[in-house]
Amino acid sequence: MRYRDSDEFKLLCRRAEDAFARAAGDLVPTAFLNPAEQYFLGQYLRERGYADRAVFFGGAPGAQRKKLFACPEYIAALSENGDLYGAAVSFLGEDAFGEICPLKISGGGFRDFTHRDYLGGILALGLDRSAIGDIAPIDEYSAYIFVSRKVAGFLTAGDFSETGGIRIAKDRVKIERTTLPAGYVIEQKYKAVTDTVASERLDCVVAALCNLSREAAKEKILQKEVEQNYETAEEISAEVKAGDHISVRGVGKFLVESVADPTKKGRLRLVAKKFI
Repeated sequence: MRYRDSDEFKLLCRRAEDAFARAAGDLVPTAFLNPAEQYFLGQYLRERGYADRAVFFGGAPGAQRKKLFACPEYIAALSENGDLYGAAVSFLGEDAFGEICPLKISGGGFRDFTHRDYLGGILALGLDRSAIGDIAPIDEYSAYIFVSRKVAGFLTAGDFSETGGIRIAKDRVKIERTTLPAGYVIEQKYKAVTDTVASERLDCVVAALCNLSREAAKEKILQKEVEQNYETAEEISAEVKAGDHISVRGVGKFLVESVADPTKKGRLRLVAKKFI
């Protein structure tokens, strides 16, 4: 079943519609959404005429997990060049997007933490994944975590004495509210991928991205191991465009930046990012 036909997506759309219905004088947020949910919900909002009132924001530039903020109509009318974020801050104040709170998690310095360590420790407290945004490492022992306002209160003021405090990978940690450094951006790590391909066909692009033969790439697509824009790829001849997200099971996730600029031999230059 295609994601857009699923009950999960229909529920997401109903919640978004409800947010816009309630956005009379203030911003109304949803829960945190993963990139796939943002992609399909963004399509739906454009079709329904809500795109000019929609802001996806995750607490800082570069965030992958974001909330949809439904804006009042007057904010959309007063925004310049479609800058809803700037208009909301101008008319509602610096705390317009205060529903998302950055926290700092600090360990004892005895062991390195991974993203999985942070997420596992926080979810073990009984929190839902949709209440937690990006987790951005500061160094080996600390990170920023972006959460909903209510969750921030729970994590910074909750009584965890019965469990010996909040622990990440068996290390007791401190969680506190924080202010992000000026100009802070969540940096996503990636490796640049460049190659040439015979055409924009999916099998050609997958072969280049994964350093496979074209036949091996076709087999991965036929075995349902490839996703294009968060849906299982069904056609080996599907066209790949700039901005497409390609995921290959067992290999990784890629963002295609361009498939253009023919070489003298008529091949197309492929430029992409592999997230690491």
